[in-house]
Amino acid sequence: MEQYCRIYLDFNATTPVRPEVIDAMRPYWRDNFANTASRHSAGQEAWNAVETAREQVAALVGCHPDDVIFTSGATEANYLALLGRFEAMARKSKKSASFRVAVSAIEHPCVRACADEMARRGAVVQTIPVTSEGLVDYTFFDKNNKWDIVSVMTANHETGAIQPLAEIAARLDRRTTFFHTDAAQWAGRCSGDMMEWGVTAVSLSAHKMYGPKGVGALILNRSVPIIPMFAGPQEGGYRGGTSNLPGIVGFGAAAELAKQEMNKEFNRLSDLRERLWNHLMDTGIDVVRTIPPDHCLPNTLHVRFPGLKGERVVDALNRLGICCASGPACTSGASEPSPVLMAMGLSEEEAWEGVRFSLGKDNIPIEINEAGYRINRWVRENASRVA
Repeated sequence: MEQYCRIYLDFNATTPVRPEVIDAMRPYWRDNFANTASRHSAGQEAWNAVETAREQVAALVGCHPDDVIFTSGATEANYLALLGRFEAMARKSKKSASFRVAVSAIEHPCVRACADEMARRGAVVQTIPVTSEGLVDYTFFDKNNKWDIVSVMTANHETGAIQPLAEIAARLDRRTTFFHTDAAQWAGRCSGDMMEWGVTAVSLSAHKMYGPKGVGALILNRSVPIIPMFAGPQEGGYRGGTSNLPGIVGFGAAAELAKQEMNKEFNRLSDLRERLWNHLMDTGIDVVRTIPPDHCLPNTLHVRFPGLKGERVVDALNRLGICCASGPACTSGASEPSPVLMAMGLSEEEAWEGVRFSLGKDNIPIEINEAGYRINRWVRENASRVA
């Protein structure tokens, strides 16, 4: 059996930890290991390291460092934002049945789970539709801007479609609406000052930007009350528990590097993405691009091979050493077609056909050329047996 060197094209699932980030973290596993809550000098050094990381993360998205609440990842940040805000409103009004919540049809499963929980507790939850190009239809808000909670991700994890947050915010009553966005895929890949876009809360994850797994952040406008999931004095009372000191330091280092290199990487990855697309078009079989490049993450290429199930394409390419995906890693092996593609108006059959290639820092042109060569070879030799 022919052996292939691995070509990793699944950076939206996770990224490797950068050497510079590992170097930044290393002292905090053994040398400067103190608890950040300790009052002695070692604890103060640990505290200072966390506060430096808080400043680095804040600089990446354009917020005040005091707005950064460190969590175990974007999933926890999403729960803290959405259910924390819901609980704060419920304790104040005691009338959860009157709460109006809007969540986009293409959210990550954990955000949809939050919406389901709010509905279970009596809230009126509506789904914001999306267009055939994967964009939230912001005219949904033209008829009514009175919402208690709205959640729309910044960029879709599956298709890479970047959402029109500013247009949505302009249609909301900012005095009364808690506007949340899951920015796990966007942060570190695209520039922009998110706090100027009119959002109230932003969820981030370190492992999507070459930082360690198990750490993320909620960026929160502190003037808006939420109820913490874990009570405790840490993180300003918003997230109890001993701080993940090495992880937080690594998150800060990754955020700073991402900010420094963002513009250069945006252009480089966009070029590689288009190079890969050109190779796919050269296969000689029908291939459909899901999202136009003008509103897509620079590293993400989502396509369909009509008539071929995405999971089978992914398995076939994996045997050729190409790591890609038919959907988000958290839904691998799903028994239902992609809800994201279904929301875009695709048929059930078409929604099974999606394949996501997501590029990253380690990819170089010669590697993309090799991936294109292998895909072309697979199409010529095996496509008829994959369907």
